[in-house]
Amino acid sequence: GAEARGLALDDRLSCSDEGVSAYRGGNRETDKGLGLFLYACEQGLVEPGSFLLVESLDRISRMAPYYAQKLLGEIVVENGVTLVTLSDGQEYTPERLKSDPTAILISLLVAWRAHEESKTKGRRVAAAWQEKRNRVRRGEDAKLTAKAPAWLRWISDGWQLADPHADTVRRVYRMTLEGVGEHSIAKALNEDGTPAMGRGKL
Repeated sequence: GAEARGLALDDRLSCSDEGVSAYRGGNRETDKGLGLFLYACEQGLVEPGSFLLVESLDRISRMAPYYAQKLLGEIVVENGVTLVTLSDGQEYTPERLKSDPTAILISLLVAWRAHEESKTKGRRVAAAWQEKRNRVRRGEDAKLTAKAPAWLRWISDGWQLADPHADTVRRVYRMTLEGVGEHSIAKALNEDGTPAMGRGKL
């Protein structure tokens, strides 16, 4: 970690990417961890010469290798930040990325492996869902998932409308068909004290 390198850990900038896809680049958005870090670099809040410690390169990006390499260059070369991967102890400094082909090759191979792993996982998940759909169509399974809208509940072998939410859904559909807008519908339901199906108000 930072202590092993004689560095002071600055925890003033809080960045979190939990549940955000590095495969699709979702972590690059400015309200997400990595995007927020890059924005802080642009604004001068993270000075050149700073260190960014990550578990491994695949925590930065699981996008196609070209984009992962581009992102690494943006963090390290363009912003002057040394990126340290704690899993293998690699240090990617601006100087090293500009002069050491080994660093480029290592990062490229890690990026390629991470991207392929994510693609394979995506294919397996898609295939598993397709098999679930097929089982339901063949009558081998009665439901696709245990998750359901708030107005439905699973009863032994079938879905059943759950009151009072089913009445609320009927009312919303009826008002929509009558041309009432969503904000007016929500206002009417709130004024009537209609119970919310999730958290907060409707």
